[in-house]
Amino acid sequence: MVDNIWTEFAHSYDTICSQLNCYQRVLARVLRDTEGARNVLDVGCGTGLMSLPLVERGQTVVGFDNNPAMLALAREKREALGEEARGRWTVLEGDVRVFPEEVPGGADAAVLNNVLFYVSEPEPVLRACLEHLRPGGVLVVTGPRRRPDLRKVMEASIAEWEAEGRWDAALQEATAYHVELTRRLVSEPGEMVSFFEVETLVETLRRLGFSRVRAADGEEYFGENYYVCMER
Repeated sequence: MVDNIWTEFAHSYDTICSQLNCYQRVLARVLRDTEGARNVLDVGCGTGLMSLPLVERGQTVVGFDNNPAMLALAREKREALGEEARGRWTVLEGDVRVFPEEVPGGADAAVLNNVLFYVSEPEPVLRACLEHLRPGGVLVVTGPRRRPDLRKVMEASIAEWEAEGRWDAALQEATAYHVELTRRLVSEPGEMVSFFEVETLVETLRRLGFSRVRAADGEEYFGENYYVCMER
């Protein structure tokens, strides 16, 4: 879908997620589990918050998303890089349910960060990731285990910001706007449709053809999100 909550949400998401320590902890794990992967697919790349640090580390990234507002921000980030780094980052328009034809096969890693909750049938997406990975390539999947407790996540995040001395007026204003949009995302029918407990996701990935588990837990976002990394 093009005209949906994510269009309005794009700038708020980009601003607040880059500040959230819980998001940064997930990013650190993604960087850890994709280290050494030359070619990475960022499936449902959003505003490029995951793609950018991978590119800056020297990796080649192909990201795609179906929301023009999100993609515009990703492309802004790409254009701000030097020529060599820009050449290693491809940003495409496309739906995760049907990968764009330009997405190459044989990737070393694929990342699905906070994507599957928006897909009514996740298995075809996971299968497409498998098909685009080389043998031994890794898939990182993150997302909510259930309809998230927004208040819990934000109160814990604010406590971290306060302890760090970062809870200033600008961040308070940006957070208030972000929380209002996120409430809509959490509550409106059809906006969040698929959730996984860790064991179920691991079993699903095994059935589809993934093998060794590198990481699997439900500790992220203060216990609201899963994090699973498996090899093809």
